[in-house]
Amino acid sequence: MIGVILWSSPAKEKAVIWCEDHGALAYLQGRENLFVPTEWPEAGDLVELEFEMQADLRHARLVSIVGGDKRSQLPGLLRDMGERNRDGKAAPARPVLRVISNAEGEAQERPLKLVAAR
Repeated sequence: MIGVILWSSPAKEKAVIWCEDHGALAYLQGRENLFVPTEWPEAGDLVELEFEMQADLRHARLVSIVGGDKRSQLPGLLRDMGERNRDGKAAPARPVLRVISNAEGEAQERPLKLVAAR
Protein backbone atom coordinates (compact mmCIF):
# COMPACT_ATOMS: atom_id res chain seq x y z
CA MET A 1 0.00 0.00 0.00
CA ILE A 2 1.11 3.58 -0.60
CA GLY A 3 0.87 6.25 2.10
CA VAL A 4 1.99 9.74 3.08
CA ILE A 5 3.66 10.57 6.39
CA LEU A 6 1.45 13.15 8.14
CA TRP A 7 3.50 13.45 11.36
CA SER A 8 6.86 12.07 12.36
CA SER A 9 9.12 12.13 15.41
CA PRO A 10 12.57 10.59 14.77
CA ALA A 11 13.47 11.04 18.45
CA LYS A 12 10.45 9.00 19.61
CA GLU A 13 10.60 6.71 16.55
CA LYS A 14 6.89 7.25 15.85
CA ALA A 15 4.95 8.41 12.79
CA VAL A 16 1.36 8.66 11.54
CA ILE A 17 0.60 7.62 7.96
CA TRP A 18 -2.38 8.39 5.70
CA CYS A 19 -3.10 5.35 3.51
CA GLU A 20 -4.21 5.34 -0.11
CA ASP A 21 -7.26 3.18 0.64
CA HIS A 22 -8.73 6.06 2.72
CA GLY A 23 -9.10 3.66 5.64
CA ALA A 24 -7.81 4.21 9.15
CA LEU A 25 -4.49 5.97 9.66
CA ALA A 26 -1.51 3.67 10.12
CA TYR A 27 0.86 4.06 13.06
CA LEU A 28 4.59 3.45 12.73
CA GLN A 29 6.58 2.75 15.86
CA GLY A 30 10.22 1.69 16.02
CA ARG A 31 12.92 1.26 13.40
CA GLU A 32 12.32 -2.49 13.34
CA ASN A 33 9.22 -1.72 11.22
CA LEU A 34 11.25 0.09 8.55
CA PHE A 35 12.48 -1.73 5.46
CA VAL A 36 15.75 0.26 5.74
CA PRO A 37 16.25 1.05 9.46
CA THR A 38 18.64 3.95 8.77
CA GLU A 39 16.02 5.98 6.81
CA TRP A 40 13.41 7.45 9.18
CA PRO A 41 10.53 9.03 7.17
CA GLU A 42 9.61 12.68 7.68
CA ALA A 43 6.29 14.51 7.25
CA GLY A 44 5.40 14.67 3.57
CA ASP A 45 7.37 11.58 2.53
CA LEU A 46 5.65 9.12 0.21
CA VAL A 47 6.03 5.60 1.59
CA GLU A 48 5.18 2.03 0.70
CA LEU A 49 3.99 -0.14 3.57
CA GLU A 50 2.24 -3.22 4.75
CA PHE A 51 0.02 -3.12 7.82
CA GLU A 52 -1.27 -5.33 10.59
CA MET A 53 -4.45 -4.75 12.59
CA GLN A 54 -4.02 -5.00 16.38
CA ALA A 55 -6.67 -3.91 18.85
CA ASP A 56 -8.51 -1.94 16.13
CA LEU A 57 -5.34 0.01 15.24
CA ARG A 58 -3.50 -0.20 11.92
CA HIS A 59 0.21 -0.77 12.60
CA ALA A 60 2.63 -0.06 9.74
CA ARG A 61 5.13 -2.77 8.83
CA LEU A 62 7.99 -2.92 6.27
CA VAL A 63 7.78 0.84 5.64
CA SER A 64 10.04 2.13 2.87
CA ILE A 65 10.41 5.63 1.47
CA VAL A 66 9.42 5.86 -2.19
CA GLY A 67 11.99 7.75 -4.28
CA GLY A 68 11.19 11.00 -5.98
CA ASP A 69 10.10 14.33 -4.56
CA LYS A 70 10.74 13.78 -0.86
CA ARG A 71 9.22 16.13 1.69
CA SER A 72 6.40 17.32 -0.51
CA GLN A 73 4.38 20.46 0.06
CA LEU A 74 1.69 18.48 1.89
CA PRO A 75 2.65 19.55 5.44
CA GLY A 76 2.61 23.23 4.41
CA LEU A 77 -0.76 22.91 2.67
CA LEU A 78 -2.30 21.26 5.73
CA ARG A 79 -0.74 23.83 8.07
CA ASP A 80 -2.01 26.73 5.93
CA MET A 81 -5.55 25.37 6.11
CA GLY A 82 -5.56 25.92 9.87
CA GLU A 83 -3.97 29.34 9.95
CA ARG A 84 -5.72 32.15 11.76
CA ASN A 85 -5.64 35.89 11.25
CA ARG A 86 -3.70 38.11 13.67
CA ASP A 87 -6.91 38.89 15.58
CA GLY A 88 -7.39 35.15 16.30
CA LYS A 89 -10.34 34.67 13.96
CA ALA A 90 -10.28 31.82 11.50
CA ALA A 91 -8.93 32.76 8.10
CA PRO A 92 -11.53 32.87 5.32
CA ALA A 93 -12.08 29.47 3.80
CA ARG A 94 -10.41 28.92 0.47
CA PRO A 95 -10.55 25.85 -1.66
CA VAL A 96 -7.72 23.39 -1.29
CA LEU A 97 -8.67 21.46 -4.41
CA ARG A 98 -9.82 22.93 -7.68
CA VAL A 99 -11.11 21.36 -10.87
CA ILE A 100 -9.03 21.74 -14.01
CA SER A 101 -10.02 20.70 -17.47
CA ASN A 102 -8.52 17.83 -19.40
CA ALA A 103 -6.57 18.52 -22.57
CA GLU A 104 -8.36 21.31 -24.41
CA GLY A 105 -10.17 20.44 -27.61
CA GLU A 106 -10.69 16.81 -26.65
CA ALA A 107 -13.85 15.50 -28.26
CA GLN A 108 -14.49 12.55 -25.95
CA GLU A 109 -15.74 13.21 -22.45
CA ARG A 110 -13.42 12.10 -19.63
CA PRO A 111 -13.50 12.61 -15.87
CA LEU A 112 -12.16 15.92 -14.60
CA LYS A 113 -8.79 16.02 -12.85
CA LEU A 114 -8.30 17.48 -9.35
CA VAL A 115 -5.15 19.30 -8.32
CA ALA A 116 -4.03 20.94 -5.09
CA ALA A 117 -4.30 24.73 -5.13
CA ARG A 118 -1.97 27.09 -3.29
